[in-house]
Amino acid sequence: MSDHLSRWPEGHSLPALPQQRQTGPRSESVELTLEERDAFAQLVRRLGGRDV
Repeated sequence: MSDHLSRWPEGHSLPALPQQRQTGPRSESVELTLEERDAFAQLVRRLGGRDV
């Protein structure tokens, strides 16, 4: 390493960067109606190349 470059001390965050989360975002879900589930299943089949 060059003399003009200094290493940031380990364990210290850079002041210009926001604090990072240690865990991922919490999981969310929604209940679908029967019609929505059928429509979604049909969309997945179409995108997968298996038209009904």
